[in-house]
Amino acid sequence: MRLFAKLVPASLFGRALLTLVVTFGLFGLITFWVIVSYALTPVAQRSASDLASIMVLSARTLRQLPAEMRDDYRTRLAREYQIRLAEERPLTDVNQFFFPYIGQLKLALEERLGGEVEIVTSVANSERWFWVALDASGETVWAGFPRSRVESRPIEGLSVIIGVAVLLIVGSALILAGRVTQPLNRLSKAAEQVALGYSPAVLSESGPRELANLARQFNAASRRIRELIANRTLLLAGISHDLRTPLTRLRLAVEMLPRGTAPALVARMERDIEEMNALITQAIDFGKSLETGNREEVDLTALIDDLVAGRPRVIWQRSRSCRYRVDVLALRRILSNLLENALRYSQDLVEIHIDCKTATPVIFVLDRGPGIPEAEREAVFRPYYRLETSRSRLTGGTGLGLAVAYQLALSNQMELHLGTRRGGGTVASVRLPPLELEPALALRNGKAVDAPCEGA
Repeated sequence: MRLFAKLVPASLFGRALLTLVVTFGLFGLITFWVIVSYALTPVAQRSASDLASIMVLSARTLRQLPAEMRDDYRTRLAREYQIRLAEERPLTDVNQFFFPYIGQLKLALEERLGGEVEIVTSVANSERWFWVALDASGETVWAGFPRSRVESRPIEGLSVIIGVAVLLIVGSALILAGRVTQPLNRLSKAAEQVALGYSPAVLSESGPRELANLARQFNAASRRIRELIANRTLLLAGISHDLRTPLTRLRLAVEMLPRGTAPALVARMERDIEEMNALITQAIDFGKSLETGNREEVDLTALIDDLVAGRPRVIWQRSRSCRYRVDVLALRRILSNLLENALRYSQDLVEIHIDCKTATPVIFVLDRGPGIPEAEREAVFRPYYRLETSRSRLTGGTGLGLAVAYQLALSNQMELHLGTRRGGGTVASVRLPPLELEPALALRNGKAVDAPCEGA
């Protein structure tokens, strides 16, 4: 089964082409065998039998004629029947010449002469001739005929049949597979757009019944997904509004407490209120992270300059200007979340580099923290998933930072990659989207690598 899977092309067109090749090939072989066996072979045998009779009769007649009539007889025989008679062996061609008809003629001659015969070939005036030695009244007469006397061309005919068959097979595969693959390709691209957070155009629901029904179901599913995303964002916005109203009242109540009332308790309540407000803000940001922003040209080095300003323990060596079209707000949020995550889990310096030498720039954030196990690299992008299980905000955050970064990267066709840094720690890379707006992979789990960066 595995060998068969390797031999069969993976694409629908390849499999359709293979099916047509096998089907038409078998049909062609059977048809060719039937035509050869029931049509061409009997005709060739009859023609070879007639030619053999004429050659034997002509050679014997020549020996029975007076010497003065033989030249005229040879001339008429060559003109009317394209057969030549000679007393001497012709200068034969040593090269082999494939002509299936000669086999039938040899059998017919041997049947009439009662013994084995040899047919040789020669070339005269750029024309190929076939000769056979015939016994006539105890003497040997060489009888020959040109290739043009037998006008059949099996090689040329077979070539035409194969050429037409190939054209029909490829053309049929293109038409049949194209009718199926084109709607499926459109469906596949639309599904990719939905996965990236876009709203694709409504697919045409025409064509074959099965494909039309598939397009209809996809349009309905796409519409439901858009409604669910809109409802989710609206729900989170409503929850934030409803929760922030009592939080505001709590904050006012705390501020209105008499001075000197349990300062430690008041400070703790204020911290809890601020923490709840931050949690609501992050939840709202995650709900909006599927939205795709507009791209604009920006200097990436200047953007990173502004991003790292005022952050402690961040190493950034500014390189030459690197301008690129990107969603600035999304990239800023992704890098900010990655830097915050690196600073939270690493007590050492955090480095950020940019590589503009490739077709699509890559930005690296490197830390010397405990690292992320390979088995957990996909899980950390899930909302509220934390490697640190104590649920303390001081040690593990809320579990939304990487989830928001991942959703923003996915929606804006960026690649967010987590790997292991040589010497310990984590290297996070953000590959910017290609300018031709091709869909990109959102996540690739990597092996232990270090960042190929400028100025490092």
